[in-house]
Order: sequence, then C-alpha cells, then structure tokens
Amino acid sequence: MRKPPGCPDQLSAAEAVQFLTPDLLEFLTDLYGAPASIAQGAVQLLPFGSRAVLLATGLVTIRSDGAGPEQGEILQFSDLAFEVMATAADDEIDEVAAQAAAIVAARLRG
Repeated sequence: MRKPPGCPDQLSAAEAVQFLTPDLLEFLTDLYGAPASIAQGAVQLLPFGSRAVLLATGLVTIRSDGAGPEQGEILQFSDLAFEVMATAADDEIDEVAAQAAAIVAARLRG
C-alpha cells in the first residue's frame, strides 16, 4: 500500500490525523472506547477509499484469516489507531466543553 504524498514512514497520532477526512476522523472518534472486536468489525464496512487511507497511514494492518482457497483478509487496528481515537475524542471533548462554556457565559451576560 502506497503512503499518501508527504506521509512519513512512522507517524504520531497528531500527524496521522492530518491525513484523515473529517468523516473518517469522526468515525474513529465514535469508535473510541468500543471493544476492539467491535471497532475492527466496523472498519470492515468502510468504503474502499477510507480503508486505503487507514492502511496507508498505518492505522490498520491486514491480517490473514487462515489458509486455503477461502482465506480472507481482516483489517486490524494498530496501536497508532487507538492513539488517534483517543486524541480525536479528547479534542472533541475539549471543543464541546468550550462551546458549553461560551453558552453559559452568554446566558450570564444576557
């Protein structure tokens, strides 16, 4: 799998987020805290382009599911993916908290 242009070999969670679309980042944020088996099942349902980005950035890897003619490939989240999920969830919590503080301040003023 070829990396996106400008994507270094090893990414930090903050760097990996830069290569994700807002929808894909929201998808990962929503998976934060879910059991790994549920998160990995959900990623199988993503469109090809989204799965390709996750593979290219190292957020998921391909695991072979047995041997033989009916063998399948399963996408498995890397440790980096779980770091990205946590980072994105923390950012979302901070954003919601800032919005709530702004609403409270506006109500106190008016």
